[in-house]
Amino acid sequence: MKLQHIELSELKVSPVNVRKRGAGEDLGELIASIRSLGVIQPLLVRPNCEGYEVVAGQRRLLACQALQEETGGVAPLPCALLENGDDATALEASLAENVARLPMDEIDQYEAFAVLTVQGRSIADIAGQFGVTELLVKRRLAIAALIPQILSVPTGKSSPRRCSN
Repeated sequence: MKLQHIELSELKVSPVNVRKRGAGEDLGELIASIRSLGVIQPLLVRPNCEGYEVVAGQRRLLACQALQEETGGVAPLPCALLENGDDATALEASLAENVARLPMDEIDQYEAFAVLTVQGRSIADIAGQFGVTELLVKRRLAIAALIPQILSVPTGKSSPRRCSN
């Protein structure tokens, strides 16, 4: 696969994309993330006679289209280019991306939000950046007060290492 940045106007949803329902629902968090950080996971595309069809990444495409309407400009999107091949291979790629997802649990969200508050981010900033409500951020941060003994139990996860200069 080759990585290529492609203009939004050249991208259309592929008929083999497995997500048929609900793709346009609840895009708020994704739009906020893309507005803040850009598209950080490439769309999976293949060429067709009209440009490129999105095999996987339909929600990212729809969020970028919404941002285009809102702001009038979206940078070319990072896309992983599939070889022109059969629909079965494209379908498998689409299915793999959509089935293999696991949403973050509340403790992981708490830990990430807590780090951001220590770094000086306000609850409003965090909520705005991730497209969630301030109430959700407050609830995740409140986990520490409710169950501190659970948070102190080792999980087997290692902390990211920092380089000292």
